[in-house]
Amino acid sequence: DPQTDGCAYAANAVRDAAERRRRDREEKGLIGKMSMANETLHIDKENDNTNFFVRFFKYFIPWKGDHAAEVVRKVIFIGSIALFCSSVNQLTDFLETDKDTLEYTAQIQSLEPDFTDDINFDQVKADDGENSSPEAKQRKVQAWAKKLLKRNKEVVGWIKIPGFTNSEGKEYINYPVLQHSDNDYYLTHNIDNQPYESGSIYADYVVPIDKNGQADNITIYGHHMRKLGTSFTHLAEYKSGVKMLKKYPIIEFNTIYDTNEEYVIFSCFVAAVNESQDNGHLFDYWRYRNFDDQDYKFETWIDNVEKSSWYSCDIQCDPDDDYITLSTCSNEVANMRWVIVAKKLDKDDDKEAILASYKEKKDKDIYFPQVWRNVWGNSKKYLGWSY
Repeated sequence: DPQTDGCAYAANAVRDAAERRRRDREEKGLIGKMSMANETLHIDKENDNTNFFVRFFKYFIPWKGDHAAEVVRKVIFIGSIALFCSSVNQLTDFLETDKDTLEYTAQIQSLEPDFTDDINFDQVKADDGENSSPEAKQRKVQAWAKKLLKRNKEVVGWIKIPGFTNSEGKEYINYPVLQHSDNDYYLTHNIDNQPYESGSIYADYVVPIDKNGQADNITIYGHHMRKLGTSFTHLAEYKSGVKMLKKYPIIEFNTIYDTNEEYVIFSCFVAAVNESQDNGHLFDYWRYRNFDDQDYKFETWIDNVEKSSWYSCDIQCDPDDDYITLSTCSNEVANMRWVIVAKKLDKDDDKEAILASYKEKKDKDIYFPQVWRNVWGNSKKYLGWSY
């Protein structure tokens, strides 16, 4: 019967298809089992005669019988571990160095003298004309300075910005001022003549600070230590605006022959350090020391100081006044300086009136060196004290 034969044929075809699928599944299962066996063959072999610690080391360390790819993997892994350990060690050393630096800085600042009861009566008498002999007119080393001079005979003064403190109430700028026979030594040494990353605060070696007097303008240098914050780093905060200047306008600076001297800030500006940075022009502010020098006259100096300043105030500046210039790095543009100039207050100065007169100068009224304008245009820029 054709119909019966057809049904039988169809049934046989279904059975054959089912049988083929069963065989396919078995073959696939066998392949999977063989694949798993191949993957575990080497491990099982090693597991036979080794303990956990041997297997552990064999997994990470090149071993006899390893394939080339396995050796490469292990070498890369070992190299990564070595690099990681080295980085951790360097980071630990860096943090430890920072800690040591900050602790030493705190130790130095703890040497701050007490100026309140130290009055130079010999100098007062000389100033009053009671004794006009040359010996009487010579300045006397103050009592507060003698302990510091025992520690380092190159101490020439102490500088502080009162009230400008950290969260612990410690002044950021509160240091002895030193002076060596060149301007490089205290870039890298502390008051104890030891190598020191933050260096020291030091006066220009050319300016005289001695018993016979001092220069009209003393330039005082200090590092900008970025996030470490030591030395003159926090002077950068005077870039933040006139409010900062109004809050901390006074610098206390006493040479070892002075006591209770105050200087009022009247100019803050960025400066180039070579002519190529400003189209051949250079305001070499550090060379204006004595204003009777024909090459470095007061009029030229005060004109450049005022036109470069970010701020203005009503203060009378004369060539017979005493000045200090604080100089540190300005990192917003490579190889520039941030400069703060202050005048010693005398009996004719109305401090309150001067402070009330502080104003923010418009950018268009400020002279910026060309290298600054190339980066920031003709405008002020402040990126934070730690930059």
